This record gives sequence, C-alpha cells and structure tokens, in this order.
Amino acid sequence: MKWDEFILGIVDDAETFAKDELVDLVRTSVNDSDEFIAKKGKKMRRYLQQLADEEITKDEFESNILDLKALVELQALKLAVAAKARAQRISDGIQNLVIDSLLKLI
Repeated sequence: MKWDEFILGIVDDAETFAKDELVDLVRTSVNDSDEFIAKKGKKMRRYLQQLADEEITKDEFESNILDLKALVELQALKLAVAAKARAQRISDGIQNLVIDSLLKLI
C-alpha cells in the first residue's frame, strides 16, 4: 500500500479535508524548489510509508514527525534571523549611502 492510499483510506468522512490537505502537503513539500523543504517532505513521506507498511509504530511515527517539526521550526528561526540581518544591512546601507551622502550635499 502506498503512503497516500494509506492516508486516504482512513475511514472518517469528517476528516476528509484534513486527509486531503496532508496528502497535498507531502506532495507539495517533496516537489518544493527549496532543497531543505524537499528533503523534509521526502522524510515525511518515508515515515508515512513506514507507518502504512507497519514497519514503525504509531508512537515511533509521532516521535519522528515531532523531530521533523522541530527541525523545520529551527530552519524557520534561522531564516528569520537571516532576514533580520539582511534588513539591518539594508537599513545601514540607506543610512550610509542615502542620508550621509545627502547631508554632504547640503
């Protein structure tokens, strides 16, 4: 059984939307142009496949997904810090190039 068939085979119509969203999340992640996201999507797909094949338990799956979540959160924090540093460099550049240069002309 394939991982996506496993998810879609969960019988509870009230959760159909969530199941469809999960399948879409995995497929989108795996095909993402960002290498980090694509790798994490492939791991998520592998964990789902292992769960579907009963190679891992539900508890092992949950632990693996929580580890994956932590890695993604750390990456998001790293990107936020990098974005803040870039914004600061732009701000400094505006200060140095625009304001300081303008003041020299006055």
